[in-house]
Order: sequence, then structure tokens, then C-alpha cells
Amino acid sequence: MKGWLEIMEEARTTESDTTLDLGRWDGVRRIWEIIDRLRGEGGCPWDRKQTPHSVQTYLVEEAHEAAAAIRADRKEEAAEELGDLLFMVLFLVHLYEEKRAFSLEDVCRAICEKMIRRHPHVFGDVQVHSAKDVRSNWEKIKEAEKRGKRRGLGIPKTLPALVRAYRIRARQEDAGAASSSLKEAVEMFQASVRDLDSGDLSDPVQAQKRLGHLLYRAVCLARALGRRPEDSLHGYLDALESSVAPNDDQA
Repeated sequence: MKGWLEIMEEARTTESDTTLDLGRWDGVRRIWEIIDRLRGEGGCPWDRKQTPHSVQTYLVEEAHEAAAAIRADRKEEAAEELGDLLFMVLFLVHLYEEKRAFSLEDVCRAICEKMIRRHPHVFGDVQVHSAKDVRSNWEKIKEAEKRGKRRGLGIPKTLPALVRAYRIRARQEDAGAASSSLKEAVEMFQASVRDLDSGDLSDPVQAQKRLGHLLYRAVCLARALGRRPEDSLHGYLDALESSVAPNDDQA
């Protein structure tokens, strides 16, 4: 299995009619060289002892930090956090390449093939008329790809609960097992509130079950409104945090 640097060097010295600007990959090449150095003989003891399992936590943390910077529209911070995230992705791929499990070329090839396959309206002759058509095609293609390869809905249980609930609801609606009606979503949410209010909340098991149902119905309501619950809650919490934070002038 060839390493990424070998492949890039071959690409630089091989005549091709591709429009790829290899200069754009110099930054990725530099990161890869740094990882080589960190993981090599005489490198960093901490980096040398890492495994895919030990690194995955940092990957999630960096993704959240990048998302926070993007949500706050802090461009310089977003650039820095995306750099941290890119480093962690490349670091993970490097670890797998060392084990000869797969290479960076394999990862890039797989995602390119997937994106081309899932955009037949761009790379093929499929006709679409709206973003809804695109999403519908995407889910159908994804379902065909995953058939027989996954258990359950294939939605990671490690996702934040609101995101997981949103995706489960989307699957229900796509399968025709649930309605996207706003009126129905409001009614079901109100019914869950009444159910919680009338229940025996002294029973911790029942209280958790009813509260979970109410929260899920809130997610359904968000979908019916065309909103992502995670973003809506973050927006409210940002405003709430600003309202309760001490004023610098009064500190």
C-alpha cells in the first residue's frame, strides 16, 4: 500500500489533463509530514502511543469546537478550529495507514465515489426540481447502499440526543410512518405536556419516560416548523447566557 506522500509525488511528476491544482494540497502534505515526524522514531512520546480508539474523543471535541466557532460566525476562530479538526482526521487516517488497514487515498476515493453516486442529478442524467427531490434521492441511494450492512436505522447512538431524535423522525417521515403536519405536531406536543402533567412524577422511571416523550415531541414540532432543534436550543441558550452573564462594566 502506497503512502500519501508517495502518491502526491507521483501526481506532481506525472503528466495529466486533470484540473486539480496540486498546490492546494501543499498544506495537507505539510500536516502529513508533521504527523510522520510526530509518530516516527525520536518523535513525540504522547503522539506515538495514540491509537484510533484513544484519538476518537479528541476528534469529537474538535468537531464541537469548530461548530461553536462557525455558529458564532467567528471566522478566525473557525479557521483555527477547522485546522485542529483536519489535523485530527489526518492523524486518524495515518494511524490506520500504519496498520495497513486503509490509506488516505482510499478515504478520498471512497468519499469521491459516494458524492458522485449520491448526486446523479449533477453527475448523471437524473432530473430533480427541488431540494426536496435531492434529499429524497439521497435517502433512497443511501438506503440501497446500506441494505444488509447495518442494524436498525443505522443512526449512531453516540449522536447528541436532539440530533439523533431529529434523524429518527426524518426516517419515520420518509418511510410514511409519521406525518410532517404542523397542526398534528402541535397537537401531539400538547398531548405530551398533558400526559406529563397528569402522570405520577414521583416515580422516577415514569417521569423519565414521559419527559423523554415530551422532548421527542418537541423535536417533531421543530421538524414541522422546518427548524433543527439543536440549532434552536443553542440560539436560545446563547441569548439566555448573554442575559445572565455579568456586565463587564459592572464587574
